[in-house]
Amino acid sequence: MEDKREIKEKNIPSKLTFKTDVYKKIFLTGLALLFVAYLFVNSRSIFSGLGVLLGICAPFILGGVIAFIMKIPLNFLERKVFDKIQNEKFQKHKRTISIALSFIVIILVFFIITAIIVPQLINSFNELRKSLPSFLQMAIDKTREIPYLNSYSDRLQAEYDNLSWNEIFDRVKGFVKSDENSSHILNSALSTASSILGGLVSFFLALITSIYILADKERLGYQATRICYSCFNNKVANKILHVAHLLHENFFGFIRGQLTVSTFIGIATFICCLVLRMPNAATIGVIVGVTDLVPIIGPFLGGAIAFVMIVIEDPTKGLIFIALIVILQQVESNLVYPKLVGNEVGLPSLWTLVAITIGGSLFGVVGMWGFIPLASTIYALIKEYTEYKINEKNLDLRMKKI
Repeated sequence: MEDKREIKEKNIPSKLTFKTDVYKKIFLTGLALLFVAYLFVNSRSIFSGLGVLLGICAPFILGGVIAFIMKIPLNFLERKVFDKIQNEKFQKHKRTISIALSFIVIILVFFIITAIIVPQLINSFNELRKSLPSFLQMAIDKTREIPYLNSYSDRLQAEYDNLSWNEIFDRVKGFVKSDENSSHILNSALSTASSILGGLVSFFLALITSIYILADKERLGYQATRICYSCFNNKVANKILHVAHLLHENFFGFIRGQLTVSTFIGIATFICCLVLRMPNAATIGVIVGVTDLVPIIGPFLGGAIAFVMIVIEDPTKGLIFIALIVILQQVESNLVYPKLVGNEVGLPSLWTLVAITIGGSLFGVVGMWGFIPLASTIYALIKEYTEYKINEKNLDLRMKKI
């Protein structure tokens, strides 16, 4: 009896191991259940719980996005510039120097753009405020020349004559100075200041996270690969890593292509405005280039802002600028964008439009950016699967003209 008891005791494991899939699944399921229970206990609903989770992870997600974008200048410096320097000490610190220079260059570009845009925008706003009464009077005069609107011109003129700009400013001052509105404005200002402070802290944390990711990106990729192979069998792990590789290449290619297109459009706009002697050429080039980063609506937004800045000083050149921006957008849409971005992500124009529409409807501007490389990855996977099935069936299918 004692021998049998000793055998049973020897068969009892002294600690939990992950040699079997059962233990692994139980452990991972338990962790997932504990996390879901925590969300339900500390939040009123699963949606607010997800909001809490997103708020916690937001700085780290933003850090990953910053690292992904900063990888472009980092790879250029490491592989194209610093790789040619034959010095062992320098090569040991090549990554650190590349990260520092990448951030310095991006910060300098940001400050230069801000220094160009902000003063010109303030000046344009002041000019608009001075010119607004004359513009309104000009618009009323134009209505007299239109047959269907001339009956309303006298009414508009009477309303405009009774309009007192000083009275408007006095009402705004009175609104701000009243006790009830002052307390409301103060509370709003405090809330805004608190949000800004929290945003700055989150951004600083994201910046630190991005530096750590860039400094140790190879190790992080290796660790992710090990985790993938440890949690899944080889066949499933290979598929997961293949999808991850496609996502990485498509996102990286899309960002690189989009930045290249926006830079091209900004420089082209600046040169054309300079040749046509339009006011604020540098500022307009920067605005058009930056807003072009937003798919579909970006060019219209940048063009509208630039048009207002030009038309304040010269209405005729404002009309010329509209024609210019339309021509540039046609060149971008039909020649530059398909060549640069289309080749980078490998997505046909129709599916690009579908991805932008769905992404914009669900998640706004971020969705427009994210859904193009995501749709490109899905498109590539469907293409691979289709070719595999057609080859398996030994079919010879060719496209026909309709």
